[in-house]
Amino acid sequence: CSGGPSEGSEAKTKKSRSSRSSRAGLLFPVSRVERQLRRGHFAERFGARAPVYLAAVLQWVTHKAMDMAGKISKKSKQQRISPSHLQMAVRKSSVLKQLLRGGMPRRHGRAVPQSQRVASPSRKKMTKSKKR
Repeated sequence: CSGGPSEGSEAKTKKSRSSRSSRAGLLFPVSRVERQLRRGHFAERFGARAPVYLAAVLQWVTHKAMDMAGKISKKSKQQRISPSHLQMAVRKSSVLKQLLRGGMPRRHGRAVPQSQRVASPSRKKMTKSKKR
């Protein structure tokens, strides 16, 4: 057997290549998102998981919008999703509306920090002062 060092090492290091999207279980391309982050100069540095997280968020937003638009198109007895269906889906969903408008979605049931509680007047005091 005249198998040189290349034959033996090739069999050992033969790994199946898989994309970062498939490893993360995503359909959106992680590498393309990373490239756009780098080209956009949003920050000098960012972590290795940042493009994975951003791709996951983009996939979720797209899925939610398309799902709702599909339901709206079915209600109107059409087989194709039109831009008006997407627009209606965004208008109906409070989360998508706030996200695409630029605001942050509110978390219901979240505790208010102590400093904000003290600074804001209570409702009872405001109603009594208005009655007088």
